[in-house]
Amino acid sequence: MNSFFTGQPVVLFIHNKYLYQGGEDSVVFNEMDLLKKAGVRVFYKEYNNHTFSKKNLFALPAAGLRFFFNISSFFSVYRFIRRNQVNTVHVHNFFYNASPSVFWAAKLAGAVTVFSVHNYRLFCLNALFFRAGGNCMDCVNNKSFKPGIRHKCFKSSSLLSRILAGATMLHRNIGTWRNKVDHFLVLNPLMKSLLVQTGVNEEKIHVKPNFLSWHGYTDYSRREDFYLYIGRLDEVKGIRHVFETFRSSGKKLVIAGEGELVSYIRSGLSENIEYLGQQTKEEIVSLLQRCRAFIFSSLLLEGMPMTIIEAQAAGAITIAGSSPTTESMISDAANGFLYEAGNQASLAAAISRLEELQPETLNRISANAYSTYMNRYHENGHLATLRQVYERG
Repeated sequence: MNSFFTGQPVVLFIHNKYLYQGGEDSVVFNEMDLLKKAGVRVFYKEYNNHTFSKKNLFALPAAGLRFFFNISSFFSVYRFIRRNQVNTVHVHNFFYNASPSVFWAAKLAGAVTVFSVHNYRLFCLNALFFRAGGNCMDCVNNKSFKPGIRHKCFKSSSLLSRILAGATMLHRNIGTWRNKVDHFLVLNPLMKSLLVQTGVNEEKIHVKPNFLSWHGYTDYSRREDFYLYIGRLDEVKGIRHVFETFRSSGKKLVIAGEGELVSYIRSGLSENIEYLGQQTKEEIVSLLQRCRAFIFSSLLLEGMPMTIIEAQAAGAITIAGSSPTTESMISDAANGFLYEAGNQASLAAAISRLEELQPETLNRISANAYSTYMNRYHENGHLATLRQVYERG
């Protein structure tokens, strides 16, 4: 047994994967690897949502009930905990197939429960605080999901929005979050504030940024002359205004990722824009170590974007759309650049600002980006936080 943990934690990670791989998946596996290296015994239970769609929900009424409480997940998790003598259950995503039943199972089995909150699903039906092209907090301000139901915010369906709203309110009212979760790990102060508003004890909530194990600083003078976009090709991620900015400027852009706008991207490719599709972790690292700058263009109130942390770990300069989260990660012209999110002209101006700088200044900004990673997002600080939470019980 390692000396870092004073007790003997046996941890079960539970994660419900989304259709497309994203930052949450990276966080889960990074965290498990970190604990294993520290000598912790780690188990993993994975769920997915392949059984869920509008068609399945109408054809299989029982599937709709799983939004509220998946009895199969409950018994599966309970038996797993007892069989393997798990003393800590760390849930990263329960939506939807795992369901909040996993917290009830863990508590019944006598385990400490930890919930990493990656998005705003507990407060917003689409989890994004985004509607009709802009940020929206109507359900929070009204203390009701009625606006979300009216606007069909979940899968553009009034019925599915009602089901999700009902399930979310049920667990809020019966005390799942107040009584069945021992510790919440949140990415930013906004998440903490929202949880407190729902009645969660503030002492249970710990603000902890994401982390990254690998890092590989590349001196700016060795970088190539291309800009890089990595992420989902969706409207809310801002790829459209990035794409149009580079189509107009003629500067080199490399795009890596998949999503609903892939046909739009493919149909508009030009000599200066290269589309790579989905890339492996190793390929992404290489791109971040070689690019002139990384573009983070999301229109959302992001929790803590892993791609920005990955860019800083490689010493890449990030040009990011401004939001409370990106402003907490990037100081304009110090370790990256900020622009008005979604504004094509503002992005073009930020790129011009970068290109007007002398090599020594760019080297300094790149080095500052790497220092930001080392000071805030390195694994050592993250492991200390996990130890504190797990051992508090």
